[in-house]
Amino acid sequence: MTPDLFRDRRKTDLRALPPGIAPWIAPSDDPPDGEEPDASELIARLIDPARTPAPLYASADPARAAQSHAVTRLVLESLGRDSLIDAVPGGPLAMDIRNAEDYRFQDLYPRPPRWQTRRLLDFHPGCGRQLNIWCQEVPGLVYTAMESDEAAYIAQAEYFRRANVLPVSDYVAAPRAFSLGEQAGLYHLPTWRFDLLPPGFFDLIMCVDVLPHLSERLLRHMLPLFHRCLATGGGLYIRDDADAAFDQELDRALSQLGFVLEFRPYLFSGEDIHGLPRLWRKVDPRRPAAGRPVGG
Repeated sequence: MTPDLFRDRRKTDLRALPPGIAPWIAPSDDPPDGEEPDASELIARLIDPARTPAPLYASADPARAAQSHAVTRLVLESLGRDSLIDAVPGGPLAMDIRNAEDYRFQDLYPRPPRWQTRRLLDFHPGCGRQLNIWCQEVPGLVYTAMESDEAAYIAQAEYFRRANVLPVSDYVAAPRAFSLGEQAGLYHLPTWRFDLLPPGFFDLIMCVDVLPHLSERLLRHMLPLFHRCLATGGGLYIRDDADAAFDQELDRALSQLGFVLEFRPYLFSGEDIHGLPRLWRKVDPRRPAAGRPVGG
């Protein structure tokens, strides 16, 4: 994956989108001082402690963190073989502890067979770290990563290639061959191709440290899309460090769309944990929410 390939695909695709949509659905920022995204961006996301916000949650599962590091190490060893890092750091890394935190909150309890979590959408997934544990826990995993930022997209492509835990289908690299479906694998596509996400398809959508950073217009556009793409009973996992006003507006919008809040821990963001995790469910309109009568 190269910057030129990403930019050419973006330019080609945006010619076909309605006028005026490009500035907000597919933002484009020139790299600082003429720098081009490369493997150094991925290395920084993996190793630089400043890239993993603190505090880490005290009760994160050490076994899950070690499980995450099994995949992280594959990436680090690949970087080492290409002489891009001097030595493979020991682990688990701070990033792996964050993965253990997220996985615990995302998969809280056994679910009915009709609601098994197998098809995931990771929206603006950072380096792609959420893949680590899920790829080991779910046979036949369908993991979809959606990103608009050029540098992040290239870092993700490097991460997925070097981890080599699932077959990769990358839209930017091979747009004509790209098709998102039931076949197990890793699907990577840019945000402006939201039209390729099947309705009612995903069991879980993850938004970690992303929603408060979107423009208001893009956020208003994406929330109904999340609802459309989720299967009934599917989960929307949100974790970010936002102010109370943003959280109240977000809660109101999600409730109006047909989501119900399933879980919000009694923790203090910035003191106990970075970013408060919340899990929402897409309500089945044929059935009342727990404790509510039909029509109530």
